[in-house]
Amino acid sequence: QWHGGPLASIIDTVGDFALGMLLGQGLPTINFRVDYLRPAIDTDLQVVARVRRAGRSVGVADVDVFNQSGQLVAIGRASYATQL
Repeated sequence: QWHGGPLASIIDTVGDFALGMLLGQGLPTINFRVDYLRPAIDTDLQVVARVRRAGRSVGVADVDVFNQSGQLVAIGRASYATQL
């Protein structure tokens, strides 16, 4: 069974990577939220990020985590500092 801590870490990492691909560097997390929707037991995961904003000072990404059956396991939103 996947514990919530690693799921949160995956969500933060994938959101950061999605913004980082647009901006050319890793970014520090400003704020972070996760909603756990169902247990992830004995399954691989697929994680999909959508960049909602890539502004001059703040970027925002929404991240969905699916189990191998395509069911939504967790959702997250994170804000990142884009002005370094």
